[in-house]
Amino acid sequence: MQINIVGGGLAGSEIALTLARNKIKTRLYEMRPKKMTEVHKTGNLGELVCSNSLKSELLSNASGLLKAELKLMNSALLEIAEKNKIPAGKAFAVDRTGFSGDITKKVHLSNYI
Repeated sequence: MQINIVGGGLAGSEIALTLARNKIKTRLYEMRPKKMTEVHKTGNLGELVCSNSLKSELLSNASGLLKAELKLMNSALLEIAEKNKIPAGKAFAVDRTGFSGDITKKVHLSNYI
């Protein structure tokens, strides 16, 4: 069995890595770098555009709760985000280039994608 994933943004990259972790063969289709957009700067997967913020870390709001839940579920992208975290007050911000570069490397190193 093979699962096809269309789009290598945050959701597509997360599910590709989750399926690979569970040894499910996956094919990830992404238009970049072959076809670029006005807002993307690289051909990397999971590239953040317009902002490097993943919003608040406070458990008193939805974005903070979501990150806490993702951590409990061993989110591959949250682990990569933690590695690329930069100071941003109460927000969770990442170095965009490092974050997307690490996502791309991890996806390409997976034996099931």
